[in-house]
Amino acid sequence: MENQTKLTKNARFSLFIVSYFPLFLILTIRQLYDYSIYIHWAGLNLEGFFIYLQHFGAITIFSVLTLYGFTGLIFLLKNMKRRVTFSGDTAIITDIENKNNESLSYLFTYLLPFLFQDLSNPISLFSLLILLIVTFFIYTNSSMLLINPTLSLKYTIFQVEFKYLNSNKTNKGMIISEQSHLNEDDIIKIKPIGSRLYYSIITGTNQ
Repeated sequence: MENQTKLTKNARFSLFIVSYFPLFLILTIRQLYDYSIYIHWAGLNLEGFFIYLQHFGAITIFSVLTLYGFTGLIFLLKNMKRRVTFSGDTAIITDIENKNNESLSYLFTYLLPFLFQDLSNPISLFSLLILLIVTFFIYTNSSMLLINPTLSLKYTIFQVEFKYLNSNKTNKGMIISEQSHLNEDDIIKIKPIGSRLYYSIITGTNQ
C-alpha cells in the first residue's frame, strides 16, 4: 500500500515553477511597463536583438518556463487523478487539518525577490536566479512541494491521520484534494506521490 510513487524531477520542477507564477507575472508586468518605450517594431537587426535581450530576455525565459510548468502540472494532476480513481487505496480519515494557510507563509518568500526590481540589471538578475535555485532545492526536497499558492486556487492541502480499511495502523501525511472540505470519518482513495505526500479523492462518509 505504501509503495512509493516518487514524483519525477520534471514533475517537481513543474510544481516549483507554477508556485512562482504570481511572482513571474508581476515581474513581467513591471518590466514591460518600465521599458514600454522599447516595445515597437524597428525591423530585424543585431542592435534590436541585444536591446530585446537586455530588457525582455529574462521575462521571455520566465514565460517559457511558466508555460512548461503549467503543461507539466496539468499532465501530472490528470495522471494522478486517473491512477487514484482506478487503483487508489481506500482509507478513513481519523484526524484532519486544513493547511492551505501555509500558502500565505510561502508568499512571504516573494518579498525578497521584489527587491530586485530591474531585470535589465545583470547583478539584480543574477541575485534573483541564485535565490530561485536555492529555493528550488529546498522546496523540491521537502513537504513544501504541495504548498503552492497557485495550486490553492483549485486544490486544498490537508494534514491528515488516516487508516487503510484493512489495517488498524494510523498513518500520517499531507494530501492534496479537489475537495475544499474534508472531515473526520470521511472515506477517501489515496495514492502516494512522495514521502508522506498523497493525492486523494473522496468516496463517501463512514456513517
